[in-house]
Amino acid sequence: MMISNINTYLAIAKDSLARAEDITASQRRPKPDGKPGFIITYDPEQKSFKYSLITIVFAGIYFDALLYIEGIRRMGKAKFRKMERSTYEDKLQAIGIADNALLESCERFRKSRNDLVHEKALEMTSTTTKLRLAQKEAQHAIAFLDHVSPLLSAPNLHALTKRAQNAHQLSDRVRQ
Repeated sequence: MMISNINTYLAIAKDSLARAEDITASQRRPKPDGKPGFIITYDPEQKSFKYSLITIVFAGIYFDALLYIEGIRRMGKAKFRKMERSTYEDKLQAIGIADNALLESCERFRKSRNDLVHEKALEMTSTTTKLRLAQKEAQHAIAFLDHVSPLLSAPNLHALTKRAQNAHQLSDRVRQ
């Protein structure tokens, strides 16, 4: 029997993205003189940025869980566990996903997630080539998951989540 909170991770990621987008939208207003463009209100607490980070992290947690469930289902536990240190793209290919555009999208997601989770201070020089905007990367993360999830949908994801909820309820009753 397998128990997972996978759907909760995806819900957290999607809810956080919605919150980040709402905050960003509330910080933009049209210029009062009717000219093109917006006035953007500075947010010293960086709320949209923080919710975007939450989106990316929980998208990664969800995707790791989804790959694990599907990898074991399609390849068997022993074989899939040997791929533990492989990239997301290698794991997708191992379980039969060969769409190049999807694999490129996966690589972008993996790199932005890794940059976030394993942050290294960035020295700004004339050779700095790529800066990532958390809000854009969060949108990409959810778009990627929306595209890849149906291809990997474990037939029993709902049942796994239900079992996890039942296990938590049982645990709560035991503690009382």
